[in-house]
Amino acid sequence: MNIAYVSVAPILLIAILSIPLAVIDIRQHRLPNVFTYTAISGSLLATFITSAATDRWVEFGSALVAGLLTAIIGYLLVRIKAIGMGDIKLLIAMHISLAWHSPVLVLMSLGLGFGLATIVGVIGLAIGRLRPRSMMPLGPYLLFGFLLVGAIPSLELFTVAALS
Repeated sequence: MNIAYVSVAPILLIAILSIPLAVIDIRQHRLPNVFTYTAISGSLLATFITSAATDRWVEFGSALVAGLLTAIIGYLLVRIKAIGMGDIKLLIAMHISLAWHSPVLVLMSLGLGFGLATIVGVIGLAIGRLRPRSMMPLGPYLLFGFLLVGAIPSLELFTVAALS
């Protein structure tokens, strides 16, 4: 087995956790620590193992920087109540796993997730289902963006393996 497959393990882990995370966030407006810490730990472990086995430490550094920047910026956003801490912990895991492949994937994932949440929010306001101060679960939209973008390195890895 090619050790590079381990690099997509955190993407698969977050994909598996996405259903309970989305359901809980929609129902309770929270993302439980048991899921978010599992995702962060899995992302760190898988990217470390892959980096150690393939000597790709620059990618591991990119993943760590992405996770750290997400934590710092996220903390500031939580302080002004712009986003919940569960969303930040979920984003840390997602950004570690995506940034190992390419930091651009992080931006794509954020753009898709926040873009979809914005569209749904504007429509909700327009039809009267939401008010300007309504709380909206962000996790499902972030997960949607992540799953779409996370398919890129997964498909690339499996396509290369199939063609070789």
